[in-house]
Amino acid sequence: MGYKLTLFPNADSIKSEVKCSACGCVLESPVCLPCSGQHLVCSTCLLRKSTGRQKLFRCPSCHDRIVLDNSGEDSSLEQLLNGKGVPNWIRVELASLRLSCPKRCGSTGLRLSELGRHFGANCGKTEVACGHAGCAKVYRRELAEQHDSECPFKRVECRVCKKQMLNKDLMAHQLKARCHDLELKLARKQCMKQCNKDVLEHYRLLREHSLVTMQEFRRTELCHLERMGVQGFARRQPLPHLTAVASLNSCDAMKRCERCRRVFNCDSNHETACRWHGGPLSQRARWRMKVKHWQSLRESLQGCIR
Repeated sequence: MGYKLTLFPNADSIKSEVKCSACGCVLESPVCLPCSGQHLVCSTCLLRKSTGRQKLFRCPSCHDRIVLDNSGEDSSLEQLLNGKGVPNWIRVELASLRLSCPKRCGSTGLRLSELGRHFGANCGKTEVACGHAGCAKVYRRELAEQHDSECPFKRVECRVCKKQMLNKDLMAHQLKARCHDLELKLARKQCMKQCNKDVLEHYRLLREHSLVTMQEFRRTELCHLERMGVQGFARRQPLPHLTAVASLNSCDAMKRCERCRRVFNCDSNHETACRWHGGPLSQRARWRMKVKHWQSLRESLQGCIR
């Protein structure tokens, strides 16, 4: 059976010499018959319609009776199937024809001479055998990726212990070695790490937002007090161990402590330290600590005397 005429976009312009005398289609593997008219037929038509032990074949055009001898390596049948007697211009004419893929893969404009290469490399409807050792599955090329992921004879690697094995033995290995439990532990640990990271980032954003809000409120308060004409009002001077950082808006009340390296609003601090740590004690604070120490010592002595 040759190539159907519906596969060719210019089927009306195809010459009758390149059509099979038996099936009427375009010749596929043409064979020149040793009849009076030397008619051409497809090799598949010749083998299908030859009958008897002597391989008798009757030419469909001139009705000559042909006996095909298939005994020996140099038999007449073998020579005919190899293309003996086919004119060269017939081969050139066939090679120049363009057609769509006979297997309906969607490819068009293929040369007849390139059809075998298309079937061997690009046609998605061509059946291919699995390349994994031990697998005898035959499937269409377009389903190769799906079969490759499901093939039981494919060599795969366990995601947890990294051992190589066949795909059909992977499930039993994971159940026996408890690889699923270890994988869940690793996933849980990774999830907790990501959650902690997100929480810290959320806290940082909240702290920056609160500092910006405090800064804006303090700037508004300062502007209000200056408009009210409050006497003796002045900003607190920055401490010597504090350095200025880039302000988030026009107000420059944001500072960074050189001791703890934290950002704070200097307007909300006391004079000797930032709000993150105690800082150096003032003279009044030292005196209060001494008075408190003396009082506790006096109370302990009175308890001993009693």
